[in-house]
Amino acid sequence: MMKTIGIIGGMGPMATVDLMKKVILATDAREDQDHIPILVDNNTNIPDRTAAILGKGESPLPELMKSAERLTNGGADFLIMGCNTAHYFLPLMLPHLRIPVINMIEETAKFCAKEGYRKVGLLASAGTCKSGIYQRALAREGVEVVQPQGEAEEAVHGMIYDGVKAGDMSYDTTAVRMALKKMADEGCEAFVLGCTEVPVAVEMYHLEGNFIDATEVLAEKAVEKAGAKVISHLPRKAVMA
Repeated sequence: MMKTIGIIGGMGPMATVDLMKKVILATDAREDQDHIPILVDNNTNIPDRTAAILGKGESPLPELMKSAERLTNGGADFLIMGCNTAHYFLPLMLPHLRIPVINMIEETAKFCAKEGYRKVGLLASAGTCKSGIYQRALAREGVEVVQPQGEAEEAVHGMIYDGVKAGDMSYDTTAVRMALKKMADEGCEAFVLGCTEVPVAVEMYHLEGNFIDATEVLAEKAVEKAGAKVISHLPRKAVMA
């Protein structure tokens, strides 16, 4: 019997769908019954995480805990969160959770180190960047982080909020492409997609680069923990070299 995954979603809805899709695609299955049971709480009442971190909005913690409780009561064996920025609040959640949770940030940092990446660029929301959650996790694994600054940071944040979240298929990503080139010129071997909307943006806007998708890392870890065989879609540094 495989374990049931509980997804705390709604942050945002399209990113939640992307996470669930990646869990399904990462599962070695030949028929319906080979797939993993998944419960999803698409809780769009969760306040904006970046606004909360920047002191401009209410805490998402109460709604995050409501989702965790609903999923736990519904039969989930462990939890995953479809939002990088929400992991800033995970330490406050842990004492009150009744089932385990996979930490996407820590697993992504471990993946980077395991694959031998020494310097990576971080593509994330302003809240995630300013929270330092990725910087600390990657530093613990001995990986140097470069992140967009100034207008480049605003461009990435704008792509997330005004592009993906707003469903704008024609959003101008010129400034984001320039930021990617600058980080590559500074020696970044890969780019960590550190916001759940950024993998969606890569597909929507046909961005190019050696991308480490944190959502994919989380999905594959969830498949493994659920007890299924993993089909990995993550870039292996040895192959990319």
